[in-house]
Amino acid sequence: MKVSIYSILILSLFGLLTSCGSTQKLSKESMDARIAVLEDENATLKKEMEAMKAQVRVLMGNLPKPGRDTRVGGGVRPGGRSGSSSQVDPNATSMTFEKTVHDFGALKEGASVSYTFKLKNTGTKPLLISNAKGSCGCTVPKWSREPIAPGESGEIQVTFNSKGKKGNQHKTVTLTANTDPANTRLYIKAQVGG
Repeated sequence: MKVSIYSILILSLFGLLTSCGSTQKLSKESMDARIAVLEDENATLKKEMEAMKAQVRVLMGNLPKPGRDTRVGGGVRPGGRSGSSSQVDPNATSMTFEKTVHDFGALKEGASVSYTFKLKNTGTKPLLISNAKGSCGCTVPKWSREPIAPGESGEIQVTFNSKGKKGNQHKTVTLTANTDPANTRLYIKAQVGG
């Protein structure tokens, strides 16, 4: 957590004035030097804050705009076709998957299995997957944070841990990307036995 320059200045002055229970006289030059150091630190913190703000603006640009189709479950439909809405974001691209549903079949409880979903950027802009989230802690996606150029391919690896899961299992991975709509779902299933 970042601390404001004023907090640092007050704590520094308090520490100097109360050192060992005695007050000290500080020269003007000494105070000016300390203030200069604190001002440099403040400038560095401001630069870091601006960089964070830029990252937030990029992420916010990937969110659906008001009035757009924001239904849950949008995105690529089984069969690999993208969904669409009435308004199109000019920075949006599109992607298709070889398949969006994978069935692991019968698994022994406690087994950990993985499947790699293959995708292609079928749009004209670089594809950036900003987030991938499993429907529970047992379903963990891994993906490249690097942009995927138009016409290029990428992968989403999904690992399912069946520990403590018995019976029919249906899990989802929700991807957030600069697509229209912004969310795409991938599905995994398994039959977990004892």
